[in-house]
Amino acid sequence: MIENNSLQESVRDAHITVGTEMRGRPIQRFSCRDLRLANLELFEITIDPIVIHRRVEDISEDRTDDYLLATQLQGTVLIKQGNIEFTQCPGSLVMMSAGEPYSIIHTQQSHRLILHFPAALFRERVLGHMKSREYRPRLMPPGGLVTVVCAMLRSAALDAGEFKLPEQYALAENLLELTAAMLRSETDVEYERKHSRQSALFRRILEFMEANFMDAEMSPEKIAKANGISMRYLHSLFFQAGISVSKWLWERRLRAARDDLLDPQLRHMRVSEIAFGRGFNDPAHFSRSFRKRFAVSPLKLRQDAEVRRAAEE
Repeated sequence: MIENNSLQESVRDAHITVGTEMRGRPIQRFSCRDLRLANLELFEITIDPIVIHRRVEDISEDRTDDYLLATQLQGTVLIKQGNIEFTQCPGSLVMMSAGEPYSIIHTQQSHRLILHFPAALFRERVLGHMKSREYRPRLMPPGGLVTVVCAMLRSAALDAGEFKLPEQYALAENLLELTAAMLRSETDVEYERKHSRQSALFRRILEFMEANFMDAEMSPEKIAKANGISMRYLHSLFFQAGISVSKWLWERRLRAARDDLLDPQLRHMRVSEIAFGRGFNDPAHFSRSFRKRFAVSPLKLRQDAEVRRAAEE
């Protein structure tokens, strides 16, 4: 099993160089698979909740300015590049540039496909056919060609190792042509503006919840009031992201409690103390929920961790 520090380092140097910001304790799960499609590269990434920052110093370090076409297979991510923000859910596509700084917040465990277009090739084959249009980050909602391209990327991720070189070139050519066609299509500017405003608000709400999830009194009503919106609008934002307010809070508290139970520096604390400290007000309910979520009781998880640590010493 890879150590957490090694996992974090692997994230920093996966398909491009990035900085990371933990959501609580270090991540437990991360994988990145590189699939060659002729002159394009497809990366399949699975990762725990985390914040990724592509910074100016990262761009200077790896000198990668590829254009990125990404889709979500599982989970929701919040993306910001320049002054544009997106909330990406499964079924949509996002166009980004690795040559410009960006941030991605993985709000849940995430399964993601990212197709790299070399910058020179993208400028010639895609931007070169867009009359008087320059690159800008874009979110493309499900439907039409977007759904077709998402299906192609999923299929490629499953079968890329079996493609012969001529087949790789044929698939890469089709992906280039379809990407150019999607980006040439007329854009609903008002939709993009509205979505960007909603994503910025959703990000602020998640940051508020991340800072206050340990408050046992935290509720949808309290969250809506603190952010100056109605309960209906709050639930609508989370529904569009494919999650619910209550489920997010419950999951975040359970993960934080699990991390505390695994922390040897907190071994003096009783399970009930950890539960109360992470926003639960009923130890019995906490234990049942914990077992249901992680398939092990809080006490057994802690005992197993102690045995493993003793064996490693």
